[in-house]
Amino acid sequence: MSDTTPGFTPEQQEYLIGALTRLNLDRVFQPGGGASAPETVHGVPLEDLCKEEVAKHERHPLDMWRQVEQWEAEGHLAEGLDQFLLRHLGFFNVEPASPGYMMRLRCPANILRGDQMERLARIATDHAGGYSHVTTRGSLQLREIQPGHVIPIIEALQDVGLTAQGTGADSARNLTCSPLSGVDAAELIDFKPHVQRLSLRILRTRELQGIPRKFNISFDGGGTISCVSDTNDIAFQAVEVPENDQGIEPGLWCRIALGGITGHKDFARDTRLACRPDQAVDVAEAMLRVFVEHGNRTNRGKARLKYLLDDKGADWFCAQAAEVLDDFGTGVTFTTLPAGIETPRHPIDRQGHIGIHPQSKRGLNYIGVALELGRMSAEQMEGLGRIAREFGGNDIRLTVWQNPLILGVPDAELGTVQKELGALGLGTSATAFAAGAVACTGKWACKLGLAYTKRDALALVRHLEARFTLDQPINIHLTGCPNSCAQHYIGDIGLIGTTAPGGGEGYNILVGGGSDQDQGLARPLCGPVPSDDVNATLEHMVGQYLARRQPGESFLTFCRGLDDDALQNLLPPALAAAA
Repeated sequence: MSDTTPGFTPEQQEYLIGALTRLNLDRVFQPGGGASAPETVHGVPLEDLCKEEVAKHERHPLDMWRQVEQWEAEGHLAEGLDQFLLRHLGFFNVEPASPGYMMRLRCPANILRGDQMERLARIATDHAGGYSHVTTRGSLQLREIQPGHVIPIIEALQDVGLTAQGTGADSARNLTCSPLSGVDAAELIDFKPHVQRLSLRILRTRELQGIPRKFNISFDGGGTISCVSDTNDIAFQAVEVPENDQGIEPGLWCRIALGGITGHKDFARDTRLACRPDQAVDVAEAMLRVFVEHGNRTNRGKARLKYLLDDKGADWFCAQAAEVLDDFGTGVTFTTLPAGIETPRHPIDRQGHIGIHPQSKRGLNYIGVALELGRMSAEQMEGLGRIAREFGGNDIRLTVWQNPLILGVPDAELGTVQKELGALGLGTSATAFAAGAVACTGKWACKLGLAYTKRDALALVRHLEARFTLDQPINIHLTGCPNSCAQHYIGDIGLIGTTAPGGGEGYNILVGGGSDQDQGLARPLCGPVPSDDVNATLEHMVGQYLARRQPGESFLTFCRGLDDDALQNLLPPALAAAA
């Protein structure tokens, strides 16, 4: 299309060229019919795309169902780019670390009904390995799924209103909010309806499937339990704005922060922009569409939102989102909120996800069930679902701390529920080490893992429990590789799997990380430390903390008060000398 095209202004021509390019139709209108014009995807020549983008272009993840049926009939385990595409439907080939597929569930707002959990228990027994894991996005994973069982699982999930779609590869992953949404007396807003509406919109919109890279969205209602929203690509954070002299309308607003990816050493950055809560779903879609249009499709190492923001800036990104919102025609606009204008956030209870706690409605309680690093047997899953259905509100919430909550338990049923849980080998209490321990699946079940994180975390927790009693929690996060699924950078103590001297399994150790009001990246302390030496190393560290801290001082505050040289004194002398 040239500047001499009749009937169009230069601005109209520019718009049309952009629109045609996005539809891969621009070559049709080139001189000579476009025979020599390169095919493009979102303006990127096909030859420049990374192989994953080429695969999505050649077969959209939503267009592979007949292929899945064929694989199932043949007993074929998808590999290579085929298994990359299958991950968009929620099934992951994790061999050789673990046999067959892993399936990850989509639980918008971290909610499962009791009857759904009972059905998942049967699915785990009939089609998987007979157990599940709660994930660090408040979802659930089943493992050891053999070819031929994928479609039966999808059909069984559909029967109870569940899906695994959009939980892997280049998807907007499980959307999170506080697991106490709707029952927390301290929250500013119940974000469940917003999360569920946005999740459904994403799943029903073709353009929002197979996006440039994974994408995380979280809604923080300001309540008691953290959902670590500041680690997400988009974080909506509810704030209450009082009467003020700055021209901001009082009431409830959602602050918007962007680009969280702690594995790449970045928290979500406050844009100083806000919207009303009822506008958040449209804002999220608009921002996701900007990412779809402009995210990097040539280099997967630079394809997350953080890198688009680094390149173009948050102001540019938000301006692009504002244009998309204009196209929606909904009248949604951004408002600038000055820093500090809102009332202070309610304090977060770092152990509020464990134990018995009152809900906002008098006489009802939620029970935080303590799991060993997120694992439940099928029997425990079935029992948990039954207990929620018979003695609670048929309402189970999963947390980013890898444990379930049972909601709506009347005062009169608390004793019965505790006995029922005990009969399943489940409890409602945990030490300050166990309550805050988080671990990815690691080398046991992930081909990227460099350490056996689940095994090592359990041994570490029991080692420390036997030696110390804490008056404040110490959160320990173990992750098996730099992808940071267990978010080692936000732990009081973070361990990241690596290769130890001599070629064995080991960890690098970091300290002093936190999120929300404690936001900050953990600082490197030492490593690689052989896995066999980790327990003794952390025992010495915790002992030094308890001996040297001020009365009542938390581990986090203690570590952040030490300079780099003083921090080394936490280590055993031999290790400190080598660090």
